[in-house]
Amino acid sequence: MNVHALNRAVDTETLMASGMALAADPRTSNAALTRFVDHIVELEASRSSMGLDGRCVTYADAVLTDTFERGWQPVELIHVIKRRMTKPNVAMMKAMLGSHSRHTLALSTAPAEWRDQLLELGIDPSTDLAHYRRASRVDARGFWLSLFRLLVQFRFLPSMAVIAPPPSLWTSERPAPSSHRADTKILNKIRGLLAKAESSTFAEESDAFSAKAQELMTRYAIDHAVVDAADGSPLDSMVVTRRFVVENPYADAKMQLLISVAVNNGAKAVRYRKLGLISITGMPVDLDLCELLYTSLLVQSGRALEHAGTDARARSRGFRRAFLFGFAWRIRERLAEARVRADRSAGEQYGSSLVPILAERDRAVASVFDEMYPNLRSTKTSVSDRHGVELGRKAADHADITGGREKLEE
Repeated sequence: MNVHALNRAVDTETLMASGMALAADPRTSNAALTRFVDHIVELEASRSSMGLDGRCVTYADAVLTDTFERGWQPVELIHVIKRRMTKPNVAMMKAMLGSHSRHTLALSTAPAEWRDQLLELGIDPSTDLAHYRRASRVDARGFWLSLFRLLVQFRFLPSMAVIAPPPSLWTSERPAPSSHRADTKILNKIRGLLAKAESSTFAEESDAFSAKAQELMTRYAIDHAVVDAADGSPLDSMVVTRRFVVENPYADAKMQLLISVAVNNGAKAVRYRKLGLISITGMPVDLDLCELLYTSLLVQSGRALEHAGTDARARSRGFRRAFLFGFAWRIRERLAEARVRADRSAGEQYGSSLVPILAERDRAVASVFDEMYPNLRSTKTSVSDRHGVELGRKAADHADITGGREKLEE
């Protein structure tokens, strides 16, 4: 399409689709895309673009909306763009989110989790692509090249399991409050104990904080299970799914650590390794505790890795990745052992009625999970440094596994 054709029609959809097609086709040279963009720049300079800026904002909103309807959420999109593109593209992405949040009234109609993500990302509803273009002072060619390449990223993202209402289902009416009411006071106390266990340089003191946190977490989880059972509501309706972003480096090893926590705490997990995302399905209280424990263990594994050695081998990527995998695998074993003890101890406290309660919760989680992910494939993980694995396992033996259903004796 040459500048004369663009000048005659200025069909926004055709123009944008053509630019995206050039950006997406691996057979297209950068020169071909640049020539196309130069035609747009020439059109804008000729004052014949007839509000193309505003119409491209509308088109970008439509692309973004389609991406959200396919299960994506704001934090996840920013995470993927950071992994694949440069900082200016991330800034452009945030401008698009600002425009989208304004048009959808997201800060008043979106679910609480969505609004929290927008606030966490610092999204400003008063901004859009036009504002970004002026504020960043990016040249016209750079703006259009980045826009086409960014929109293509959205088009080629896979569809995700929908874990929260997409924009098409938002209304001005607030959704009914969740049946899961987290006890903020207890969770904050657990967080404080975990932080003290992580920072203490004295083993006995760390163990004391660990034991107290373990006791609180166990009572919290089991009490919720008993209350839910007494309520009589269908357990399947209580199961939720959350996705977590996992940052480089060694994202695959960090995912393995989260999986090790999840599978021993009543939850099931799915990895999106190429995207740096992991999805966890379970009861809300169990996911709260999984997140707390995973965050604590992530800190501990990083600190243990830094003390694993200072020689050249210990600084190699292969060693460090193997160390973190060894740490995660040993944590999984320790948590499995802890769960056996926890079930036994909880049975003594609550009696035989607890066994079917926990079994029914596991069944509900498995049922929802299997329906969401009917075509999963297992993958194998290989590591190149067995010494790193062994040292990682030894470090995990000293980690504070203050999660799950175990109750430590006083």
